[in-house]
Amino acid sequence: MSYVSHLAPTAGHRGCYTSRLPIRRPITGLLTRQNATKHRVRNGTSSNARPRRTQACLRPSNRPSCRGAKLTSKSSSFSGNSVCQRLLSVACTRHGPKTVVAVTMVGETSTSLKELLSENLKQADNLRMGQLANGFSYVMLPNKVPPLRFEAHLEMHAGSVDEQEHEQGIAHFVEHITFLGSKKRESLLGTGARSNAYTDFHHTVFHVHAPLVNGTTGAPMLPQVLDVLEEVAFEAEFLSTRIEKERRAIQAEAQMMNTIEYRVDCQLLQYLHEENALGFRFPIGKMERVKSVDRQVLHDFWKRFYSPGNATLYVVGDFDAAGGMDAAEQLIRDTFGKIPAGQQPGSGAPGPLRQQHLVRPPVQHKFGCGPLQPGEQPAPVSLFKHHLLQHFMLSLFCKLPVQPMDTMAGLRASFMARLMLSVLQFRINGRYSAEASPPFISIEMDHSDSAREGCTVSTLTITSEPKDWKSAIQVAVQEVRRLQKYGVTSGELERYKAALIRDSEHVAEQRESVPSVDTLDYCMECLALDHTFMSPEDAHVKLLEVADSVSLEEVNAIAASVLSYISHYRNEAALLEQVGPDHVSKGYARPGPSRMTSIVACVPAFMDASGQSTGSGIPMQRGASLTTSEHIDPASPPAQLADMEDPDSADIPEGAVRFNVTAEDIASAIAEESLEVEAQADVDVPEFLIPESELNHKLAEQQPRYVPIEGPSSSASLAEVVANENNYEDPSQGILQLKLSNGIRINARRTLNEPKAAMLRMVAAGGRANNGEGVGPSGSGVVGVGVRTLNEAGTVSDWSREQVELFCISKLINCVLEPDEEFVFLDFHFAMRDGGLLSVLELVHLFLDAPVWSEAAMERAKAIWVSHHRSLTKSLERSSADRVYDAMLGPERRFRDPTPEEINALTLEGMREAVMNMLHPENVEVNITGDFDPAELKKLALMYLGTVSPRPHPPVVSSRPAQLVQPQAPVRIQWHLKDSDERACAYITGSAPARWFSFGKGAPNSPVTAPLVLPRNSNPQQVEQARDVRRQHPLYPMVTLNLLTEIINGRLFTTVRDSLGLTYDVSFEIASFDRLGSGWFVVNVTSTPNKIQQAMDASLRVLRNTLTDRVTSREVLRARRTVLTRHESDLKDNLYWLGLLTHLQRDEVPGKTVDILRDLVSMYEAATVDDIYEALQHFNLDDNNVFTCIGVSGKEPPQLAPFEIQNAGNLQSKSGSNGGNRWASPGNGNKPALNPRESANAMMSALKAAAQSGQLASYMQGSNGNQNKES
Repeated sequence: MSYVSHLAPTAGHRGCYTSRLPIRRPITGLLTRQNATKHRVRNGTSSNARPRRTQACLRPSNRPSCRGAKLTSKSSSFSGNSVCQRLLSVACTRHGPKTVVAVTMVGETSTSLKELLSENLKQADNLRMGQLANGFSYVMLPNKVPPLRFEAHLEMHAGSVDEQEHEQGIAHFVEHITFLGSKKRESLLGTGARSNAYTDFHHTVFHVHAPLVNGTTGAPMLPQVLDVLEEVAFEAEFLSTRIEKERRAIQAEAQMMNTIEYRVDCQLLQYLHEENALGFRFPIGKMERVKSVDRQVLHDFWKRFYSPGNATLYVVGDFDAAGGMDAAEQLIRDTFGKIPAGQQPGSGAPGPLRQQHLVRPPVQHKFGCGPLQPGEQPAPVSLFKHHLLQHFMLSLFCKLPVQPMDTMAGLRASFMARLMLSVLQFRINGRYSAEASPPFISIEMDHSDSAREGCTVSTLTITSEPKDWKSAIQVAVQEVRRLQKYGVTSGELERYKAALIRDSEHVAEQRESVPSVDTLDYCMECLALDHTFMSPEDAHVKLLEVADSVSLEEVNAIAASVLSYISHYRNEAALLEQVGPDHVSKGYARPGPSRMTSIVACVPAFMDASGQSTGSGIPMQRGASLTTSEHIDPASPPAQLADMEDPDSADIPEGAVRFNVTAEDIASAIAEESLEVEAQADVDVPEFLIPESELNHKLAEQQPRYVPIEGPSSSASLAEVVANENNYEDPSQGILQLKLSNGIRINARRTLNEPKAAMLRMVAAGGRANNGEGVGPSGSGVVGVGVRTLNEAGTVSDWSREQVELFCISKLINCVLEPDEEFVFLDFHFAMRDGGLLSVLELVHLFLDAPVWSEAAMERAKAIWVSHHRSLTKSLERSSADRVYDAMLGPERRFRDPTPEEINALTLEGMREAVMNMLHPENVEVNITGDFDPAELKKLALMYLGTVSPRPHPPVVSSRPAQLVQPQAPVRIQWHLKDSDERACAYITGSAPARWFSFGKGAPNSPVTAPLVLPRNSNPQQVEQARDVRRQHPLYPMVTLNLLTEIINGRLFTTVRDSLGLTYDVSFEIASFDRLGSGWFVVNVTSTPNKIQQAMDASLRVLRNTLTDRVTSREVLRARRTVLTRHESDLKDNLYWLGLLTHLQRDEVPGKTVDILRDLVSMYEAATVDDIYEALQHFNLDDNNVFTCIGVSGKEPPQLAPFEIQNAGNLQSKSGSNGGNRWASPGNGNKPALNPRESANAMMSALKAAAQSGQLASYMQGSNGNQNKES
């Protein structure tokens, strides 16, 4: 669980295991936005564009809402070939917490189903599209989330598939140069805007997320942003200095991303698209070409593709607050209309340069449908074997033409496909939970359109331990054949039809709360696929028109067609002959039976003697080596693969055996004809989880009541809760606080971010800090494995897992349970309709009172944790982080992942006792935010949370912080992972203060005074008084630590990445805790093996030089603006509100109260440079308190220089050299050169002495104390 909010619970250090079911990694997922590159820029990170939801997804969307809207819906009934439509005029409006709906019957018509399905879908009314005389296209769409902001994305229709053989990597290189070489782009720094760019197969996109008004000048931002994008795309300079800088950056980026997961994705794409350029033109390109390409080749590519006729601008945002759509459209015309039109290659007269290809991407596919081609054989299995692979993973592919969703028939077919795939996934999940040791880790089916690939791809992905590969295939094939042959049951049809209609309604209701970036990406995807971009409310109305006409036979016809590529593998010819040309009459939907287009098996080279995966990495000083085979060049044609990969010739690691499986073995398992399948039995789905009689008995027995909250309460009344639903300026207003007689505390804040939806978080103190120690029934790992055991059980009380899952599906409830270092979280995201709040409170009640502890679930949980541990040594990044944490934490095992020995020693009773101790009512806080009725919440919470059984003994919760090692000598770890490809990363860690009362003058439970606003000409006494008030505030440590993080990240990027060119990616993070008294910081930097030590040295120097190279007021201003812009935007997100509410009644977090939320913004605005330096003195950065680890992969260990980190001095000095290094004193003149360790220790000592004497500001300014006015 990752929290980025200011006051949210911390997520723990990088690499923490999250207790979730295995999540499907989408095909080629790592090749999109990682490979489709992102640049980290100083003014913030890029907006993460989300892919369009696939048709296979049944998850309630975060898309948003229509309140006060007028809809005309058609409820229909199907009979024969006609649809009787009862036209309804629906108007709804809101009065306080209630929604009043007026429905009027307009009339009734009878329309043939054929006529209805041929009806064209209507493009969204507010979508505006245009084209200028020079060919430049634009798309505009109003969107008010986040308010007073907009997204502008300039799409150039040129990607890696447009490159010629000698140009591989040029599209990406040009993107780097044009974007990072723009001088106007730098003008966005400090304005509150974030900018970024990426390259994909089919396009290059430059995007800006910006406020409507420049935070520095007060001028409108849209003209400035459009001017920046115009320069980026059409006025690039291609300076030699920029070319060389980006050449280094791209090489570092390529090594950073070349993980084994990335290489697997390369293999999948190669075989999936072996007939076209998608399999060989990856956006990152070929590094040998990147190293040698000259300016002319880069400039020629830019000139060929970067013209207005080959560009589309998407602008989505709050136009009403910016002068309206007309004014914005005129700005687009004025900015981009002046660009000369491009000229078609070879044409005599000037003319607009249209898209290079009418079809994007410009490739031809071999589809898995239609008649067999002469000589066509069943798809063979392609085998990719590698020593760093952990599990057996089989991907079965079928490519089909995209069917444009532009008619009612297309909408209806999509609905039926989603229904069928949801049923299949549920059935597979049932097979997983039915056994203590299921033979598969995950089986996932996806069927979705891909604009970047220009086709529809059906994918079945099977993941298992090596020994279980055949059994896993059998489970997947059995369930596919069962559904393909017998179809869905009538109960499944009605259940999932209702759930999908509820999901559609929920999406329509949420339309006004979808962030602009999500709306833009969805629009871009739709238009690229020739789908009709509909408004959510229109889409829902149209779905209602066709939903009742969906029959069991039609859904099963889609199942027969989509799944036949798996069910009839190696029997394709017989199936086509049996079905004949009239596939509809034989129970198959368009385009008829499908067949396999490619099969890719990615398998480990070795396993242990028991058939489990195995692997190990080696420190340079100790341990044994993990050998690996030659890596396949991602650009090599499949015909050469067998010649380049020979893992069977490698030495066998100690304790391992070869994993011997052949392509024919796998193909035969898929085609096995002896697998028997029977029709699926239906499952009863409960309407309520707690019978009324049982609830009444509990109410009578326990007589729950609300009790006063200890101490001064800031709880709002029910009326105030409603009145403040739109108050985003003061988050402290409108918060309802309650406490039940059994000890459960409740914090609630009503928002309209997601109308008719809400989120609930149950949080219990403890987390990994409550882990036991050593090997035993309740030893190390007991909390993590115990929570995972509850996850694996997936049910409560006497209900089966299938019943609880279907209950959640029918109510549109999503649930995540996981621990972090300090707490256990149970998060719900749910729709409020149809008793959604009641259903969630039922689940919380039963989770606390009647969770299911199952031996079978425990065995699955243990197997997952053991597999997670085994995979550690095959990841350069994870293993490097683990080594540095091992050095830093030493014998402290509570915050480390358990070993297999520790996992296997745990018992079900030990886990139950440890976890249930935390799930004590007196240790539970429930937080709710969303579109709820506060009166209903108060009533239902009393009934369902108030009747959770009290416990006789209080909970035992550890607040003991991590005990970091205090070494007598520097801890410097270097290790090597043997691999065919060279990569390198480094970690720097050390202690960090906690976010509450770790420094400053504040004390728990003291009165909170808002920070003072100083007049322009304040005197020293006023400045001192303001500083004292500010530093007594509970938010003071958290605010300064967040600003310090932004400042250090900016300096790391500027120095290590931009100036020195040593890395593509470097980051600084603080794991700052709420309950625990201390935490740690982490710097992560990637580079090439020959530069990684320099990159790490430079990163550590940046940290230490922050003490002497004075932070400026401008840096604080930029950091403040970045943080507050994020805060302002995140207030429209209910998950962020959960973070603000969490711990408001937590005794162990006394600094967090409702009052401090009032001062959140003003505390950031009041922070000064001097505050940053007070925070810095609590980071001990001398050699004996900093832990580092360098991890390098390659064929042979590199020859790294003797490890001696430079602490200060010239950043251009050679790594490992001490001579001549001097560091600048903050006083007058320079101090004599010191050796590295002495210089770091002296610096920290001087800083602390200055702080203790009250001369910190003077010390840092290098003055005699006469410049005491705060910046």
